Amino acid sequence: MTGKKTFLPIVTVALILALTACGVSADKISAAEEARSRLIEAKNTAEETYLDVSDESLNGQLSDLSGQVSEIEALEFGKMKEEDIDGLIPKLEELTGKYETLQGNLSSTLKTETRAEKEKHTEVSVYFVNKTGLNLTEIKLHDLTRDAYSDNYIGEGVTLGNGYTLMGVVLDFYAGSSQWEFVVTDEADTDHILSCGDLKGEIDNGSPVILTYDSKTGTGTAGSGVAKEESGTESAAEASSENSGN
Repeated sequence: MTGKKTFLPIVTVALILALTACGVSADKISAAEEARSRLIEAKNTAEETYLDVSDESLNGQLSDLSGQVSEIEALEFGKMKEEDIDGLIPKLEELTGKYETLQGNLSSTLKTETRAEKEKHTEVSVYFVNKTGLNLTEIKLHDLTRDAYSDNYIGEGVTLGNGYTLMGVVLDFYAGSSQWEFVVTDEADTDHILSCGDLKGEIDNGSPVILTYDSKTGTGTAGSGVAKEESGTESAAEASSENSGN
């Protein structure tokens, strides 16, 4: 979700800028630098977390704080009076505390949103059986409802030969979706569509997904082979029984 929010510098607080250097001690400058570093780190952490949440209600507050930090980043502590630095450090600590509070709230929001999004997904463990007649270099699940594609299940640089099986496949089904298809790519870098409809309602954990393709018609299918295998077993048993009776 990066890029959806920006933090524009807004100058709202007049910071003490001293023009006269009066021999500020190295320890004092070091303390100010450390306080500023903690502030910038807290700012970056909060803003990075904010980019990952969908709630944009804090944009104004973060922009205001960002403007104040921009002023602080421009300060040259070596050119300030020591008493001015003494007055500035509590301000830095106050701003750091505000960012840390925001970070705590944002982390909680992110966890809630992540959990809610995760609940919209169902993962099903299956295995592919390649009966397409093609050597495949890519297999991707296309969620037609959302127009979203999975990663390549085969993996980069790997080929699933015709007749071979790919184990350990996890299909991710989104709750609001109802139509899918597989897009497979062969060694000639040609894509083929394998229709499967509502695959989510057809397969269970451990089911095979049989990939087939008819080169004459240019059409293919992907689906569970359990029903076909069971039907074939029953037909074979019936045929055996009939033959035994003759």
